[in-house]
Amino acid sequence: MCGIIGYVSERDCCGALFEALRRLEYRGYDSAGIAVLGEGGFRVCKKRGGVAGLASFYAEGKTGIGHTRWATHGAPSDQNAHPHIAGKIALVHNGIIENHAALRAELEGEGVRFLSETDSEVLAALVQKYYRGDLLAALREALSRVEGSYAVAVIAEDRPGELAAARYKSPLVAGKGRAGLFVCSDIPAVAQEAEYLAVAGDREFIRIAGGEIGFFDGGLRPVPKVFFRPEGESRAAAVCGSHMRAEIAEIPRALQDTLAALGKADLAPCARALRSAGRVFAVACGTAYHSALAFRDALARDAGVPVFCYSAGEFRYSPPLVRAGDLVVAVSQSGETADTLEAVRLARGLGGFVIAVTNTPGSSLAAEADFTLAMRAGAEIAVAATKSYNCQLLSLWYLAAELLFFRTQRYPSWFSSLKELPAAAEAAFSLFPEADRLADLFKERQGMYFLGRGEDVCTAREGALKVKEIARVFAEGLPAGELKHGPLALVEEGFPVILLSTQRRLAAKCENAAAEVNARGGYTVLLSQYEDVLRQSRARAALRLPVLPEPLMPCVAVIPLQYFAYKMCLERGLDPDRPKNLAKSVTVE
Repeated sequence: MCGIIGYVSERDCCGALFEALRRLEYRGYDSAGIAVLGEGGFRVCKKRGGVAGLASFYAEGKTGIGHTRWATHGAPSDQNAHPHIAGKIALVHNGIIENHAALRAELEGEGVRFLSETDSEVLAALVQKYYRGDLLAALREALSRVEGSYAVAVIAEDRPGELAAARYKSPLVAGKGRAGLFVCSDIPAVAQEAEYLAVAGDREFIRIAGGEIGFFDGGLRPVPKVFFRPEGESRAAAVCGSHMRAEIAEIPRALQDTLAALGKADLAPCARALRSAGRVFAVACGTAYHSALAFRDALARDAGVPVFCYSAGEFRYSPPLVRAGDLVVAVSQSGETADTLEAVRLARGLGGFVIAVTNTPGSSLAAEADFTLAMRAGAEIAVAATKSYNCQLLSLWYLAAELLFFRTQRYPSWFSSLKELPAAAEAAFSLFPEADRLADLFKERQGMYFLGRGEDVCTAREGALKVKEIARVFAEGLPAGELKHGPLALVEEGFPVILLSTQRRLAAKCENAAAEVNARGGYTVLLSQYEDVLRQSRARAALRLPVLPEPLMPCVAVIPLQYFAYKMCLERGLDPDRPKNLAKSVTVE
């Protein structure tokens, strides 16, 4: 889940590498480094901590690589930071080399001395072992020995103006930007400055030399590529104080843009799958998994279609349930989530028809799927997903409505109300002052519950995840009925319990949970769009949500919870854009 960048430029590339790393930092910020190839060889600066630690470094040279790290093998440190140098080779790597221990032992037996604990330095040494003047051939030979995943870029001390790269199960693109020709692990990081780019496929190689970019297959035979200009997006973080806060503010606009894109989507290529699928599966991870739960609820409620909803990492190791003709919906903001990609490959291998819901049309997931429903949330930089979740809900509800239409020639009753979501999302911002008060009240607490019934359960789980991710407070999202089956044991005086009650038929059941908490001294907060439900409740605090059809309430009910988590984070003196131990795009299994 690291970020890699490499440039071959017509002018000094050090500044371009640094700026690219700043845009890539959300992929990892444990440590960062740059290697520039100049007349005297490599000049290297790598440090534990964020990219800002490299700001004072400058080296002349037109060829270079950079890296921002999310640690896997080896703690964050200067020594474990990339780039790694081995003889004439400098290397940056994203992924995991699963057989690194055996390779390390082999190389140590040949006299190689390692300076770091990383698997990536082993790969650098392996490239050096096979390097005889042909950088691409050496990289290919080294990777033939590797088990695992990688996006890797290498430069050689005696080959100025040349860079070799490759990928397997980790994203990698190459293109031309204002600073020169580049490889990068991320489309959004280069979207604003790229004149054109192309995406590398699994087990493909890239060579930049002589002012040209070449793609090659595993036999180093040329692979034709279609280059495209990516969509860029300006950042509002400087105005709002953080990427997360900016992205919460962008939710209404993101929903409006996604609505417009969905209205133009042609689902004819997947009409047969929607009409006749024997069964429906949904696979996703983290926040995307919570949106998949909402998709499951919608199909069960409106179409009577059961959805088998799986955490993507578990789907691969479950009995192979997918059969030919089944529909598999895969959800991932980045389109690069490793577990989701593996689930998709398995599902397609078993004959399933895969529909991807992603925010990145040029991603690996889009390439693997049979059909892609592209959101238009815009680039999401903050590690904790906000606007992408709201757009995932919208996209999945739209897909559920189309599935119902293809089967019954009717849309669900709430379908026409999808257009109301942007305005309702903006109305939900009025709850932020109350969220400020609650964050101040709860900032010292070390645990809390989020509860809901029916369609509110996915919102409860997402609210709890946000608090865990950025405020570093233990939080659990539960069906309200489960409270008395164990979790109630932790409730004590002042323990925060946030209840969602947007489904009128279940309001009395949610009130039962509030009573159970109140009886033990807990502090209950109730969110509902119904004035009478709020008025009659014995909750300590009440937040009135905007009114929408009940099935669509998760899209707006989550917004004050997203903001509450952000505010809790600030109250606890933390950085919402740099949650502990997490990175944005989870490209390792």
